[in-house]
Amino acid sequence: MPVATTDTAKFTPAMVVNTKDYSCGMPVTAGISDTCHYEGKAYGFCSTECKNEFLKDPKKYLVTK
Repeated sequence: MPVATTDTAKFTPAMVVNTKDYSCGMPVTAGISDTCHYEGKAYGFCSTECKNEFLKDPKKYLVTK
C-alpha cells in the first residue's frame, strides 16, 4: 500500500487563479498550504493564517491586485 509523504504537494499553482498570496505577497509557486473558493474561483495561500486574513475582506485584496 502506498504511503503519503510530506513532500507531495496537495495543491499546485495550476489549481488556483492567483500567482501570489494576496495576504503576504509570497509567490504561490513557493508552496500552497491552503485554499479557498470565492465567487467561483479558487485562491491559494501559503498558510491558513493568510487565507483567514483574505477571507475577512476578500474584495479589499482583489480590488488592489
